[in-house]
Order: sequence, then C-alpha cells, then structure tokens
Amino acid sequence: MALPELLSRLRLAPLRHHLRRSLSAAAPPPDERPPPHPPAPPQPPSNPKLFVAGLSWSADERSLMDAFSSFGTVTEDGAHGRCSTKRLQGAGRLGSTQAHELFDRMPVRDVVTCSSAIYQNARRGSFGEAVELFVGMVRAGVCPNSFTLVGASLAAAGLADTVLTECLHGWAVRCRLDSNPFVRTALLDSYAKCGCPIKAQALFSEMRDPGIVTWNAMISGLVHNDLFKEAFLVFKGLLCTLGPVRNVVTMISTAQACAGCRDVGLCGAAHGYAVKMGLDLDVAVTNSILGMYFSFASLEIGREIFRKIPVSNVVSWTMMMGSLLEKGHAGEVISMFVKMRSNGIVPDMVAMVSLVQACALMGDGRRGKLVHNQIVIRGFNRELPAVNSLITMYSKCEDLCSARKLFDGTRDKSLVSWTAMVAGCVEHGNALEGLNLFAKMRCEGLFVIDSVTLVTLLLACYVIAKLDLCVQLHGYSYKSGLYLYKPVRNTLMAVYGKCGDVTLAQKLFDEMICRDTVSWNTMILSYGVSGHGEEAIALFNEMGKSSEARDSITYLNTLLACSHSGLVDDGLTIFRKMMNENGINPCQEHIGCIVDMLARAGRLVEAAGVASLTDNKLGSNAWKALMGGGHLHNDMAFTKAAAEKVLTTESFDYGHVVLLSNTFSSLGKYSAAESVRSCYAKRIAKKTLGLSSI
Repeated sequence: MALPELLSRLRLAPLRHHLRRSLSAAAPPPDERPPPHPPAPPQPPSNPKLFVAGLSWSADERSLMDAFSSFGTVTEDGAHGRCSTKRLQGAGRLGSTQAHELFDRMPVRDVVTCSSAIYQNARRGSFGEAVELFVGMVRAGVCPNSFTLVGASLAAAGLADTVLTECLHGWAVRCRLDSNPFVRTALLDSYAKCGCPIKAQALFSEMRDPGIVTWNAMISGLVHNDLFKEAFLVFKGLLCTLGPVRNVVTMISTAQACAGCRDVGLCGAAHGYAVKMGLDLDVAVTNSILGMYFSFASLEIGREIFRKIPVSNVVSWTMMMGSLLEKGHAGEVISMFVKMRSNGIVPDMVAMVSLVQACALMGDGRRGKLVHNQIVIRGFNRELPAVNSLITMYSKCEDLCSARKLFDGTRDKSLVSWTAMVAGCVEHGNALEGLNLFAKMRCEGLFVIDSVTLVTLLLACYVIAKLDLCVQLHGYSYKSGLYLYKPVRNTLMAVYGKCGDVTLAQKLFDEMICRDTVSWNTMILSYGVSGHGEEAIALFNEMGKSSEARDSITYLNTLLACSHSGLVDDGLTIFRKMMNENGINPCQEHIGCIVDMLARAGRLVEAAGVASLTDNKLGSNAWKALMGGGHLHNDMAFTKAAAEKVLTTESFDYGHVVLLSNTFSSLGKYSAAESVRSCYAKRIAKKTLGLSSI
C-alpha cells in the first residue's frame, strides 16, 4: 500500500473514534437498552510504525496540518511515546512555540517525549527552556535516562552554569549513568564550556576507552579555555591511542590549538598532517588552517597558503580580506573582492562589510557609495553590522550628512551605532554635537556605555579641553569598572595633560601596574605640552630601561617637549639616537620639530640648513616652523624665504597668510601686508573659525 494512501486512512481514524464516543455517550440506560445488534467487525490493530513514518514525512515536508493530523491519530490510538517524540522533533523544526504547545497537550509525558523536548530546545539554543523542561520532568516524577542528561548537559554548557553541570553529574552518579560514554562526554564538554577544564580532564582520565567524539570534546574544551599546549598534547595522545584519524572536527580543534601556541613550525606540522590525511579537501578544515596562519604569522605566509588551498568558499575569501585590512592594505582588499566575484563566489554580509571598511580606510567616499548600493540590492541594508560600517565609512570620508541620514533612518540602533556616529562627529571637529548625541542616548536610557564609547567621549573632551566633563567621566569609569581598561586610562591621561593638570595625569600613570607604549608616550606628551621638558626627558630615559620599546611617536613627543622647554642640545642628542641606535627614519613631523626647536632658540641659520635638506613634500612642516621662528625673532629675511616655500604648497592655510602679513606690519610695511592678504585670500575658500568655550 502506498504511503499517501496509508496516511489518508490514518487521518480518518480520529473521526471514527470520536463518532464511537458520541454514540456511546448518547446510549440509553441499561433498562431501556434496545435489542442487540449483530457485533461490529473488529477494528484493524494499530501499527505505531505507520504513525512514525507519517510523522517523519509530515515534518520533512514542513506541513504543519499534516503533522497535527498524525498527532491526533497517535494520541487516540495508544502509541504515545514513540510517535509523540517524532511529532515533537518535527515541531522543533517548525518553532519553539508550537513545540511547547504540543508538549503541553500530550496526555502522556514519558521519558522519551521529555528527553526529545529537552534535546530539541538545547540544540536550537533555547537553553533556559530546556532547563525548565528538565525541572518539570523531574517534578512530574519522570526518571531521566542517558539521552535526557545529554540534552540537559548541552543546555548547561550553553548557559555556562557550573552548578547546574555539577547537579547533572550528581544525578548521573545517582542513576548509575556516569559510566555511559555519551553522558560522560556531554558532562566533560559542559564542564569545559563552564570554565572548569580540571574537572573535564578528571572525567576524561577516568574513561577506559574514549571514542573519537570524547577526544574531540576534550581537545575543543581545552582550546575553549585557552589551554592550547595542553590541547595539542591531548591530540598527540589521540594519535598514540587510536592511530592516524581522518576526522574533520579533530583537525579543526587542533588547528585552533596550534594557532594559540603561536608556533609556525607546529602549524606547519598540523598543516602537513591535514594534507597527508586528505583533510585539506574539506573547506572547513581549509578555513581553520587559514585562520591558524592569519592569527599570528606574516601576511606573506597567509597569501602563499591562500593561493595553494585546493578548495575555498566565501569564508576563505573574507578571511583573506580581513587579514589584509588588519595590515592596512585596503587596495588589495578591493582587488581580492573582484577576484572572488570573478570566481563565481557570491559575497555575504561579512564580505560586504570588509569592502566598506576598505573604502573607509582609503577615504574613498565615491566607491563607498557604490558599495552601499550593492548592500541595498543584496538585502543587507537591514543588518546592523553593515549599517554601522557604512556610518563609520561616511564619517571617515568626511560625509557626515550621509552618515547622520543613515543613522537617523536606522530604527533598532545598537551601542555600536551610537558610538560610530559620536566618533564621526568628534573626528570632524563637531565634538559638542557628538556630546549632545550621547546625552540624547543617555536620556532615553537605551544602553550602558562600554569602554569604546567612553574612550570616544574622552576624545571629545580632549578636542574641546573640557576638564569638568572629563572628571565626571573619570568618576563613571571607577563606578562602572571601565577604568580597568588600558585605553580608558591612557585617554584620561591625555585629556588631563592637554587641560594642564599634569599632576593628575602623573597620578594615573603611577597607578598603572602594566603600562604599554601608548601609556609612556601619553605621559611624555603631557609633560611636553605643560612645559616640563626635563621631566619628559627623565621619563624617556626611564622608558628605555623598561620592557616597552620606543617607537617613532615616543621620539616625536620627546622632541616636542624639548622644543617647548628650550632644551635644544638634549633634543639634538635624542634625534641622533633615534636615527643611529634605533634605526628609525625621520618623518616630516620629526624634521619640523627639530626646525621648530632650533628656530625658537634663535638658531635660524641651523634651522634653515635643516629645512633646506628636505624636499617640498617632506619639508612642508619644516618651512612652516622656520616661518614661525623668523616671525618670533623679527627676522624678515628668514620669514619671507620660508613663506615663499610654504605658500607654494597645497597644505598652507589662512594662518600662514596672517603670519606673513603680521611680519610685514611689525616692520612698518603696511602696503606689503595688505598686498599679501588680498593676494592669497582668493586662494582660500573659507577661513577656519576659532571656537571659544565661553
């Protein structure tokens, strides 16, 4: 008999049964019973296997009405446990609400039905509901079996609840299920996901002959707890016990362990093992190997591995694009995207976000708008990561109007959305607007700010030298615990240093137990802008004795401190040390700082000699510094010579014109001063306006 015909007959069974119940309810009392009729033909015996088959077919076809029809037949025909479980699994694919409705309507709740409900919710990610079902099952007097404990352990792992895992472990011991390999493996995985690798290792050590699933659970659990060397040792134990295994999950976890060890040789060995076992033909293994190399190796090694992989998908390409973005190769990211499309791979949201970030890095707003159009066409414009990246891109490309329009048009904004918009306002000199936007977010009580948002707000305080607001944010950082983040403390030091409170900046620096290069550079700069050049040099020498290496910013801040304090000889000594001992090539900021230091001290001839050694592109800052030094010492010859160099570049602004004009005016040459103003005023579209805090 065909399956559809069987199902049609099964669906008629509830109707016949309800008719029999209605007739029996309307039957007269015994004393008025009608004459007997001939006995009815016997009903065909029920076959639960047919109901199970019908339920599987209904669930696979996603037909809710068919599945409920089969459910009605099963509950009235006596095949409660096995068939209800099948129906519940079908409902698990259809939705958690329907699954709970089915569970509540079940007349019999046996261990199979309850276990299936718990496992389906745990697999779907509804960990809390799975735990509630387990508690209700126990309260109803249903004794859990091994399958029940596996589902409950999966829920405990998802919740990272150590106490719940220990309770399940105790229940397993009580029910004598702790020796079951499936239960033990589930408990092992749950302990590891809860941050208890020692307990997971103890369970693993007690097992006599663990299978490959148990080995994989132990390796991935150790990786989850950042115990990478221990995970690799477990992998070696697996090879010694079971021999070479061709398992995808094992290889993925091992690749993560090798990446955590940050050993190129170890990664090469794992890669060779994958090729030898033929696992490199699996795209998931290939992506894990790529991630292994990209996590710490050089970009050239990653490129070489990417070119040689036999199979790839969109994840492989986005990993390559992400690695290029981290190194700042935005142009190559766009080229990589074009190659990916030429290979017939359809980009996903992650690929489009990477493309937007590349446009932001290049400051290419025109190309960014084209990418925005593609995001809308592909339906990613409602995804928050894509929207947030677009807001950041428009802000980086100096198109704050488009960024604000996109921000205002987003309904369900996240904290990242607000932070991106505030950061865009701060970067383009609209710090007050960014602070007002933050105040709006706080008044609506939408989010609790994180460390990134706090750093953005502190940068706004840095731009407008808002000391009182910085003090308030400092107090909030203590209250919220965000003070423990190193970028927060570094930014606080920078704001206090710019506002002239170098004492408080020094206090923050002294309180830091672990300092990085940014911490040292920030404190040196704080001393420099406050005129404490000797303290800055002393801190520079102290940094040389620490574990942190000096970079180009360290030397630039120290030279700036020497320039503001008139420590010319010390500054020249540090400049020579930068080139000779550390091998750092000076950039135009370093050259400009040296010229400014010499010009401020009145050594204009030496300053002009240093500026003349640079080309126009590298020496623009140097000539600007010489121009300011000549005006400071009323030396018209040097001022005019430097002005001729500055005013021929594209980077000059109205301030340089005013400086040259004032120099002529101070010497009584008013006609020349007026001529300079009228000549160069037409070349400057708009004068940069000053901002007063009053």
